[in-house]
Amino acid sequence: MKIAIAGTGYVGLSIAVLLAQHHEVVALDIVSAKVDMINKRISPIHEAELQDYLQNKPLNLRATLSKEEAYTGADFVIIATPTDYDPVTNHFNTGSVEAVIQDVMAINSQVVMVIKSTIPVGFVEKARQQYSTTNLLFSPEFLREGHPIQVV
Repeated sequence: MKIAIAGTGYVGLSIAVLLAQHHEVVALDIVSAKVDMINKRISPIHEAELQDYLQNKPLNLRATLSKEEAYTGADFVIIATPTDYDPVTNHFNTGSVEAVIQDVMAINSQVVMVIKSTIPVGFVEKARQQYSTTNLLFSPEFLREGHPIQVV
């Protein structure tokens, strides 16, 4: 199974590393330095467990800057992009999530997308209508700080 991960921050990279133990994972990011580090099996995040997995576990993981490479042929796309909260407007900036949905719909419209980013209540239903898809799900990102890949 091919799984694309959009975003290689704390949430995205942790998920990518865990899933890459049993599936083909293509991690997409917009920062070339992060992509290069991941492909060299160096964690761009200062996290001992992530670094250990990257260096010592057999992973079917590669990182890319190419949306087409990531999304083409994917069975699932996990969206783990930033959604900064603006306390002045009392809103999350969901622009990066929406951009990923648009790109996925243009490249692989039948794939199931799972949002791991923090989003406001009602976002998924609105996005399903806006993009005419039922293949959009939300799964909260709950990670244990300092232990993102530790299985409990």
